[in-house]
Amino acid sequence: MKQIFAGEVYEILPLPNGIIFSYCKDIIEQRVVVAFKMLSFETGRFTDIAKNIYLLTKFGNNYKAVVENCENYITVKSIILPNSKVFLLSQNGEVQLIDTDGTAIWKGSLNYRGFTPSDIVPYNNSLWACYGEINSIVRYNLSTMREELRIGGNKSPFCGPKSLFIEGNCVTVSNFGSKKLIEVNLDSYITLDREEFEEPVKQYVKADKYRFVLLQSGVYMI
Repeated sequence: MKQIFAGEVYEILPLPNGIIFSYCKDIIEQRVVVAFKMLSFETGRFTDIAKNIYLLTKFGNNYKAVVENCENYITVKSIILPNSKVFLLSQNGEVQLIDTDGTAIWKGSLNYRGFTPSDIVPYNNSLWACYGEINSIVRYNLSTMREELRIGGNKSPFCGPKSLFIEGNCVTVSNFGSKKLIEVNLDSYITLDREEFEEPVKQYVKADKYRFVLLQSGVYMI
């Protein structure tokens, strides 16, 4: 494992040929200055990028209209759907579906038994959300937005699940509490322990053939 960037990073966005991430560049008069970098796999170099490149990657071509529906475009979680509509999850658990013209065509909540999800990912006709306070991931029906299945609870393989990453029919769960990555097969629901780290895991992503984790001290390539 190799650290490739040290500092407070908020989110990693995978690309076909690299990654983009937002990070704390400075704090001036108690105000956080956020900046953005891209790592190119072709050159192996970091470059500073403009905010609109980050927003385009996160929200798609209609990012200007989508941002108007975001309370905080850094902390909000987003899913770009095949029809270019965008699904947003705010920190308070509120969700909304944004149409291609920027209007919110549906709003709701993914709070589960009073607990707020920290991340969401789509799989087939469902949506999975993770809940750190109850050590669970929950499946929702995308048509009805009702919960269908929960993995975890009292005897959970997870400990403070923070984020989710889908690859094929498996989801990798980043665990802030246990400092582990845990892989779940979403067809058989079999869980498998992956890497364990010395720091809490905030996020895991894979881009091309490269794997990355976001820890408290920065971004690492596994």
